[in-house]
Amino acid sequence: MYDKNDIKTMIDGMSLSSVLDILSQVCYEKAEDLRTDWQDPDTARAWEKVGRAVGKIKIKGDLY
Repeated sequence: MYDKNDIKTMIDGMSLSSVLDILSQVCYEKAEDLRTDWQDPDTARAWEKVGRAVGKIKIKGDLY
């Protein structure tokens, strides 16, 4: 199991923007898997919504 310190280490090593970019990509990949492997479009849409939200946070973070 991972904990908060593992996430802090990732951010320190890559930057918050990079971690958010990866997280957004993972959300979209999860959505695609749910849509194609599990035929679950509702949950897939929810994961895409999270991916978009994380992407927006990343964009705002890049501004500073």
